[in-house]
Amino acid sequence: MLHLCSKNEFDKYTDFIYELATDLTKSGYPTYCDGIKTKVQFVERSLKAFERDTERMLLFEYEGEVQGMIHYYWVPEDHYLQTLCFNISKATKQAISEFLAYVGERFKGYDVFLRFPAENKSAVDFLTEQGFECIENDYNNTAFLDKLDKTRENSDLIRIEKENYEKFESLHGQTDGYWNSGKMLADLDNWIILVQEKDGEPQGAVYYRALALVDGWFEIYGIDMAQEAYHPELFKKLLNAALSDAKRRNGRFMTFFCDEEYENAATECGFVCVGNNLCYKTHLE
Repeated sequence: MLHLCSKNEFDKYTDFIYELATDLTKSGYPTYCDGIKTKVQFVERSLKAFERDTERMLLFEYEGEVQGMIHYYWVPEDHYLQTLCFNISKATKQAISEFLAYVGERFKGYDVFLRFPAENKSAVDFLTEQGFECIENDYNNTAFLDKLDKTRENSDLIRIEKENYEKFESLHGQTDGYWNSGKMLADLDNWIILVQEKDGEPQGAVYYRALALVDGWFEIYGIDMAQEAYHPELFKKLLNAALSDAKRRNGRFMTFFCDEEYENAATECGFVCVGNNLCYKTHLE
């Protein structure tokens, strides 16, 4: 059974819910097993659910006992809903089923996104059995910037501003996704975009931004290459450029989600693999 979680209930079950958050087999993404986020950040982020109109926190009870918590948010203008916490100790399949029924009554027409580690087999097996579309199957990586003494400088990369945005747009226009060229341009002050050119033509770009939860934490959102062709050496040069640039900004951590074919390049650049992230999507009729 699901019910809205009160502030008092959250305080009561915080230790239990956070313990689940540190277990890949019983939690969802974003993970607290990445060596970055702590219990303090977990509590701070969770408490936002009691302050914001577009977030809610639910407790899941099974056989008369609280077995976990679900924290989710939605973006009305985009008909977008995503979970921020899906930590369940027992009866995960029932929790997912009840959650989908719960939001299905309240968010008709929305797209729902559920992220889980591959290690959470109960969640992954249930979503697969139900025919949910797996739209992301990638690897979650963390770089600890203070340990990357050999990160190379890449002075020949170009920083993208509004005046030269077309250099990036020529690459990023090939890419579909939430952060399309128009949205990134409108939010450009919050992005660091670096482009590699050859003979005046853009060959590749890496783009990242700061994350608010932890000081000195950045995330690479993507690497784009001309004609969408993969060039390992260019890929690593772009990764190293982002790492160097973030370190100069007093960065402490860098997160990077990438497909399996890029994982070797990521680890060669100093990233540590946290685990396999799976994202499932469904549409609420």
